Amino acid sequence: MLRKAAINTVARMPATTKLSELLSSEAGASIRQLSISELREALAALLPARPARPAASAAAAASESEGAANGAGEAREVQVYKQILTAIEDEPLTIGQLAKRIDCDIAELRGYLAWMKKMGKIDSTGRARATRYHKPAGA
Repeated sequence: MLRKAAINTVARMPATTKLSELLSSEAGASIRQLSISELREALAALLPARPARPAASAAAAASESEGAANGAGEAREVQVYKQILTAIEDEPLTIGQLAKRIDCDIAELRGYLAWMKKMGKIDSTGRARATRYHKPAGA
């Protein structure tokens, strides 16, 4: 699961991102665990996506200006990370509640939550559908 999140992180980074930036990011530990073939797979995802960008519609331009206002050019992963922390600040939330609040797909969110829990950024209580994510005790 963390490998998939790391691959997705690499695949979504701008083509101008330096390897040192990736390795020093929050996802750096997971990215270090990728094999060369997994890294190649993630980088291959960049190639087809780039040529379509110059022919983008007005919606893409609006999305970029919204992104600039939201995070001043921050990577989507950083924005989602911050949104998760903000959402669970007041009360514990289930994955479904989190997905609705931050407008993120549950499958993608599951990867973020697993990584954040492993890194000690969040904690969870309950099991299965009753699992609620919250800040760690004493944080």
